Formats: sequence, structure tokens, C-alpha cells
Amino acid sequence: MADIVFINPRFEMSYWGMEYALPFLGKRANLPVACLPLLAALTPAEHTVTLIDENVEAIDFARCVRADIVGVTGMSVQRFRMKEILANLKRRGVFTVVVGPWVTVREDYFGDLADVIFIGEAEETWPRFLSEWKQGLHQVRYEQAEKSDMTKVPTPRFDLLKLRHYAFGSLQFSRGCPFQCEFCDIIITFGRKPRTKRPEQLVEELDDMRRAGFFSAFIVDDNFIGNKKAAKELLRLIIPWQEKHGYPLKL
Repeated sequence: MADIVFINPRFEMSYWGMEYALPFLGKRANLPVACLPLLAALTPAEHTVTLIDENVEAIDFARCVRADIVGVTGMSVQRFRMKEILANLKRRGVFTVVVGPWVTVREDYFGDLADVIFIGEAEETWPRFLSEWKQGLHQVRYEQAEKSDMTKVPTPRFDLLKLRHYAFGSLQFSRGCPFQCEFCDIIITFGRKPRTKRPEQLVEELDDMRRAGFFSAFIVDDNFIGNKKAAKELLRLIIPWQEKHGYPLKL
């Protein structure tokens, strides 16, 4: 069994940070969806998982030192802070792994600061790494041969986060985009063919959002209408769900 800590670094000042708006709501950040809680959900039950979102709480480095594995994830806007955290952990002798969009497009960025890196999606490679790590046979680089089947992606472990600090819930229905905008790296990370969850999967996540007390949820898809047929099927299911529960969520 491994004691695992996942860290989502604080954001640099940016559009998505909403640093000036959130204090009016008494909140600190928006709920991360495709990083911390999803990685936790992909972790077999035999392991223990602690999630630290630096956007709502300080990193307890003493806690990280006690862990067997510390994972750091992040996007381009978090890259500088990711490097600072990894350097701090390396000085303390912590075993670290890096996952997420930034290392996927710049896998050389962190040099020897990370013991293991994950390129692209990790639905298959993360559980495989844990199995190999347990045997002392892990690799230093993992990359899936195929894109993940979204119908098999588990519900994120939102329950491991300090939900009271978040202004909005976050949901992911699809990955990928059919277009080739020159400023966007989504097609490198997730491909040009949109892959979607089953509508029923997302409704389960909506139930989680409602039970957690959220009033709004942000759909974080790269391109929600990349697959118009699938998007319409989802919306047709969301309408009666909203009616049944008295329209609890703004989407």
C-alpha cells in the first residue's frame, strides 16, 4: 500500500484565477476536475490518497515528506510554481511524479526534478505505474498507446477536497476537439476526435455536485459541441434532471 499525496499548484494571476471576483463570494477557487479528484478516483482502493489544492490551502511539506509518492499536476499557467514545488520536494528527498497538460507538451521542462513523468492521459498508465512501483519495477516515463475510453472514466473523488472553499463545481463530459486553432494545444493533448462520457455518467456527477451544495457548475470541455449529437443527448437528459430537483444548478 502506498501513501500518496497529489498537489494542484496555485495559479499565476490569470483570467481563470478570478482573484478579484472570488473574495466577493467568500470563496478561494473553482473546483479542479481533470486533475486531483480524477487521479484519486483512478487510484486502487488499497492505497491512501490526500489531495492538496494550493489555491485553497497551503502545502504541508512535512506531510509530503511522510508520503511514499507525491504527484504534482498542472497546466501552462502553473508551470513556474510546479517547478518550485518539485525543487522543494527534491531537496527533501521525496519521490515525485508529474502528470497533466504541461508536462505532456513540454516533457523536458522539469529535467531531473521528477522521478517519473506521465505523458497524455493516465487512466491506464497511472494504475499500471502503481502496480510496477509496488514491485520495484516502475519506469521513468509513461505514455498511453491509445486515448482513454471516456465511458470508462470513473467519477472524480470530489469528497477528498475541501469543498466549502470552491465557488463553482466542475464537470468534464468530453475530451478532444475537431478543429486546428493555431493557438491551442488541445489536439496535441487530447486529439482531434471528441470522445464523450455516457450522458448517465455526467448526471451522476451532477448528483454529486447537488449533494455537495453547489449552485453552479462549469463544464470544462475543450469544445462542448465538438460532437453535437452527443451534446444534444446529454442536454435532453439534463433537462428532466433539473426539473426533478427544482433546477439546483446553473450550468
